Amino acid sequence: MTSHLFRCLLLLSLYYQQITSQAEGIKQVQGSDCSDIWTRNKASTSGIYTIKPEGADSSFQVFCEMTATGGWTLIQKHNGDDGLSFDQKWDNYENGFGKLGGEHWLGLKYTYQLTHQEHRPCKLRISIGDFAGKDAYAEYNPFSVGDKNDFYQLSAGQYSGTAGDAFRGNNKIIKTNQHGSFFSTEDRPNDKCHPRCLIGDIMFLSCSSIQHAGWWFNACGEANLNGQWNRAPNHMHMMSSVSWPTWKPSESLRFSKMYLIHN
Repeated sequence: MTSHLFRCLLLLSLYYQQITSQAEGIKQVQGSDCSDIWTRNKASTSGIYTIKPEGADSSFQVFCEMTATGGWTLIQKHNGDDGLSFDQKWDNYENGFGKLGGEHWLGLKYTYQLTHQEHRPCKLRISIGDFAGKDAYAEYNPFSVGDKNDFYQLSAGQYSGTAGDAFRGNNKIIKTNQHGSFFSTEDRPNDKCHPRCLIGDIMFLSCSSIQHAGWWFNACGEANLNGQWNRAPNHMHMMSSVSWPTWKPSESLRFSKMYLIHN
């Protein structure tokens, strides 16, 4: 009886050590961001990694897309595969939601940390695709978001790419320029709909309420990659959609991805 109890306790101890070791391995920091991980090991493959940006208090996990030229940190993926709703409250947008291996929003507090590393400036790369199988991209260099006290204010630098500069919208209409806008959700509207916004004959109190998404709205602006995903052929002329209108002015997109690429 004593011998049997001893063997059971030994097996439990070994199992606990194994689980603890695996947990420590998951938490082991592999770099400050995906670009750093790729620089350390250019044979790194795409997947989930644990990072700790310079100046951050703790580590967290991200999905890294490893390319031939560097590692890209994915902060948003929206393609309808998981049926994930981006009509979320402020706390979820701040802390992140979804699955890192699928559709997700990384979290504004993590994006802030990633874009405020003292020695690692970064740019934003947006990859988008339509239902005809065509792709386009937009890059903003440099890129950052403000801290929580500034409502994660958008700072989008010089544009380059093939998708057009939807963040700045129509330069003849000031309220379409989203550069400098604060992040806004339905439960915490920080847009410029004061006291209300008007699109055509539709009047509303906040951009998030009519767009069903959290985003850097102005009043309201043109870009919204967190809008409602609409499957073809029901993806045309939708009020709330995955939208980058400088490329596809009347279509809801098939997918969007947002990456941070560090120098």
